Amino acid sequence: MALVAFMSIPGLVLGLVAFAVLDHLGWWAHRRFRLPWRRDEVGRPVSAIAVGELDVFFHGTHRNQQDQRASSLMMRDDESDGAPPRTRIDLDSGTAIVRRTPDDA
Repeated sequence: MALVAFMSIPGLVLGLVAFAVLDHLGWWAHRRFRLPWRRDEVGRPVSAIAVGELDVFFHGTHRNQQDQRASSLMMRDDESDGAPPRTRIDLDSGTAIVRRTPDDA
């Protein structure tokens, strides 16, 4: 009978809310008592991911947002592009050097 209740949309929403409450209580207990079977949370809690997937179920365009968030977590953000620096600014001497690339000429 419980399986049939969770197969309906209101049952699924109630199950996700109950799961979020249990997840939050477990997180609180881990912070308070340092439970050995729980790891430190680094990122979004499991309940937030489940609610996000439920949102994607109702709003199909949110799938693009979920995919973008997942890909941005995996990509590195390097400030340098590996090329030699084109500009140098020396604040002590008050000079700035800007080199033109062959494409700019």
